[in-house]
Amino acid sequence: MSLSQKVKELPAAPGVYLMKDSAGQVIYVGKSKRLRHRVQSYFRSTTTHTPKVRKLVKHIRDLETVETDTEFEAFLLEWQLIQEIRPQYNRQMKTPEAFLYLTIRKVGRLYRIRMSTQPLRGKDGFSFGPYTSKKTISRAILGLKDVYRLQCSNPAINGSPCLNYSLGLCRGICLGGKGVGEYNTIVEQFVSLLNGTDSRLLEDMQDQMTRHAAALAFERAAQYRNYIQSLQSLLQKEEVMDFTEGNHVMLVAEKLDEEKVKLFLIRRTDVLFSEVLELEDISSKSVLVNIESQISGWLGGNILDSQAHEQQVSRYEIDKAQIIYSYLRSGKCKYIMVSNEELDRLEGILESLI
Repeated sequence: MSLSQKVKELPAAPGVYLMKDSAGQVIYVGKSKRLRHRVQSYFRSTTTHTPKVRKLVKHIRDLETVETDTEFEAFLLEWQLIQEIRPQYNRQMKTPEAFLYLTIRKVGRLYRIRMSTQPLRGKDGFSFGPYTSKKTISRAILGLKDVYRLQCSNPAINGSPCLNYSLGLCRGICLGGKGVGEYNTIVEQFVSLLNGTDSRLLEDMQDQMTRHAAALAFERAAQYRNYIQSLQSLLQKEEVMDFTEGNHVMLVAEKLDEEKVKLFLIRRTDVLFSEVLELEDISSKSVLVNIESQISGWLGGNILDSQAHEQQVSRYEIDKAQIIYSYLRSGKCKYIMVSNEELDRLEGILESLI
């Protein structure tokens, strides 16, 4: 079958598509809620294509697709295939070097805020991440320093005003005295924000943005908006990390239509099993026994033990953790945490999910 014919006959279903070159090598992997619509968009003549897409299309000679029951499964399958195949055109594919951390530690009298490819060791300071966007981290740090006038160009604290002090960008850190204390207090509030214990700093930035907009200083308000968006992106990543490190085991259900539901058992970032069930059979004895046996078979041992050791999210897991976390928060599914004790009331759990 020709490539054009394959494209025409694609289903309007969720799934993953693999683009191949003349040698049969997979050069790009993508996912979509509607395969037909997404793949056909590559072959439409349009000026909206990026240079990367235009170059990709020139090299496509064949196509393979894998249908999934849900968009969530398409996301996970795309992630898995990119890790395994590492296609040439998946520029967003993450490598270990692409993961970054925001580190904060005290050097002398001042906290230093840095972007690093490695977290701090031991109790040297605070490390947040890993993150995948250098631009987001840079803009968040710049926003903190810009909004609170922390851009000291002479942090040696020798009593001489720096150039940025004369420009109104430094609050007098270089002069010593209260400027140093104010600087450290603001950085500590930043740490509390990223730790999820105190959101006052973000709320203050939002108030300042509103005041700039009210004063018709729209350009400055737009800067604040960008800073705030970067901070919120970092916060979401920290939420993902905290949630995943909890070592949760979840039973997740997503309705496919009025008659069927897809059931997933997820531990941390692993889908242990998934199954499509008829809604009318959800509470039948045979279905319950089958699900319970699968759960018991997969979990076994102490995998559901509430005392199980919590592990940090690895660089390998972070994108997959983001996919799962976003899915659970999307409203497309219902989920419940599972413990050993709750297996005894599986029927009630399933009914609450449906």
